[in-house]
Amino acid sequence: MLVFLNSQIIKEEDAKISISDLSYQFGYGIFETIRCEEGIPLFFEAHYKRLTKGANEIGMPFPVELTEVKTWINDVLSANKLKNARIKILISKRVEKDGEKFNVLILPGELGLLPESYSLLGKSIYRDPRANSFIHKTTSRADSFIAYKEANESGFNDALFINEKNELIECTRANIFLVLEDKIITPELGSGILSGVTRTNVLEIAKKENILIEEKKVNSLYLNKAKEVFITNAIIGVIPISRIKLEDKEYAFSNSPMTLKVKNAYKNLIQAYLQGKTSTVV
Repeated sequence: MLVFLNSQIIKEEDAKISISDLSYQFGYGIFETIRCEEGIPLFFEAHYKRLTKGANEIGMPFPVELTEVKTWINDVLSANKLKNARIKILISKRVEKDGEKFNVLILPGELGLLPESYSLLGKSIYRDPRANSFIHKTTSRADSFIAYKEANESGFNDALFINEKNELIECTRANIFLVLEDKIITPELGSGILSGVTRTNVLEIAKKENILIEEKKVNSLYLNKAKEVFITNAIIGVIPISRIKLEDKEYAFSNSPMTLKVKNAYKNLIQAYLQGKTSTVV
């Protein structure tokens, strides 16, 4: 793959940053992962807004306009002759004699085939809900990486974090939703979760479809009442959950009507977004 690093398109193996990079030394960086279809980065405006907001919140304001970042993405897609892809944008800083300078890295990747459903392995974690490392998409993600790796090695697709109050938080790379008899519930932002772009889209879909949805603290006991469970992120979209294991207890779920309704509505939202955009990828 060819990647973008500091205004250059180069081979992945040639992409190097200094050991003075603060993301390498302290996990002080920010990133976004975006799905591209037909050469168009989906919901890019929302991703850019979250990227710049997160950078400002951690004291690392990113002075690059939306149109320029979009051009960089297009250059990477074109260089790799990709139209359907995943794009990861990483922003960090390096300390030099004449002050701090940015490192901007854009990594492309092919979209793999998704399973019909996911399985989740519960992982207990203590998390300060106000910590910048969690509420923004920072590069301080060791806990998530380790939990995801352990889940995969145990035969699960992802790990589901549960805090010291026995509340569901989020997966290592996705937000979670529970479908009850009369409504959908999802952990509130005050739980210390990432405000996912797809999560926000699902909340908007629920309003338009007159689906009752509630953001709240979600105790794991709600899994006993849940008829369906699904997770969301920018790459997988909306994926139903078939199985969750919490310590010695397992829960099984079916891909039922509500999840399918939300999933189809999200697909329609993507198509509407694509119809309003024009790809320049050749």
